Amino acid sequence: MVSVARTARAPVVAPHLADDRRLALRESAWALLSSRALIWVAGGFTALIAGPRRLAANSLNHHYLATPFHSTVANVLVAPAARWDSVWFLGIAHLGYHKVDQAVFFPLYPALVAAGGAVLGGGTGVNLVVGILLSCGCALGALYLVRRLTTLELGADVADNAVWIYAWLPVALFLSAVYTEALFLLLTVGSFYAGRTGRWWLAGLLGVLAAATRNGGILLIVPLLVLYLYGPRTDRPSDFQGNGIKPRYRLRRDVLWIAAVPVGLAAYLAYLKLTLGHALIPFSEQSHWHRSFAPLGGIPAGLWLGLKSLAAGVHMGDVRKVVELGCLALALWLLWKSWKRLPLAYTAYAAIALALAVSGPTPGEPLRSLPRFTLVIFPLWIALALWATERRRVSVVLCACAPLVVVWTILFTSWTWAA
Repeated sequence: MVSVARTARAPVVAPHLADDRRLALRESAWALLSSRALIWVAGGFTALIAGPRRLAANSLNHHYLATPFHSTVANVLVAPAARWDSVWFLGIAHLGYHKVDQAVFFPLYPALVAAGGAVLGGGTGVNLVVGILLSCGCALGALYLVRRLTTLELGADVADNAVWIYAWLPVALFLSAVYTEALFLLLTVGSFYAGRTGRWWLAGLLGVLAAATRNGGILLIVPLLVLYLYGPRTDRPSDFQGNGIKPRYRLRRDVLWIAAVPVGLAAYLAYLKLTLGHALIPFSEQSHWHRSFAPLGGIPAGLWLGLKSLAAGVHMGDVRKVVELGCLALALWLLWKSWKRLPLAYTAYAAIALALAVSGPTPGEPLRSLPRFTLVIFPLWIALALWATERRRVSVVLCACAPLVVVWTILFTSWTWAA
């Protein structure tokens, strides 16, 4: 097996941590910083070329929440992190939920942005900076936990490569944007890691917070229960020699922490009932984005339109459909790899999360946002790191990702495509 080649680095990072934790933090920090440097250079040049009018020229940005500063330089500096859905989160952080179409965006992330902004004096510009810092901090924590979790399952070499591949995925630009991806990834990986190491109270608590961050957070009930019953676990020896569907561990009272996960969603729905008069707005308002619930409906429709677009492949909409179809093919292949090589809980989470991602198609773009949705399905990318490590293809994967990071950043920063 082979790890990413590394240059000489400063030997001291958080010296109070144990060696394995220090190594995990170092790898995570370098992977995140190097990829963010490329994103900010590409995004900054894009914003400079576009000019100040183009920076603000989008119907979503009518309150200038993505370009809140009087200084063009300041607006350029935040441009790679504040586009598209960022405006919705910043609007909620600034004024709260006052329109029903905002309710599809779950509350934990904008609440944290608002709290941080209030501490620092408030204002739309402050909130934007807080959002960037929050996302970057969560991204670092998420990569750190990915490294720790992967080390438990597959060893340090695969874990290091998983961190680098994760940070350099083309859509990983959303880990530093004012989006929920970094926070949600931190909470879901953290919940897995807590369960894997037997801290079920923490696994349940992080699951509650994940369910208050995105609608997919409630799905954690399934993999956590699988992890509880079938392992692998480090908190106690197995009670049975499990074969097939027979569990390896008996149910105990600490399993009730897993049952707490829906509390995050329930609390948000109760809040909406009290404030906007209807608890199910996050689901009914999906029609605002022309989405409708159709179990796995995005797969056949996306396959048809994607293949149909391959011949025409000229307009941006056609290119998007082809890219999204390619993302679906990659995700399904990695799901198979996860099934073959990773513990059952990981595959269970990847399968149901991917199923949710393809079950809300839009008429003209059935797989809309699928690349971004798959970003937080971390077992897929652990499976990719395992494959790349065993095949000695880590450098090839990273070299293929780097130019795509630039392209995706340009499209995002120029208001061309949000993924």
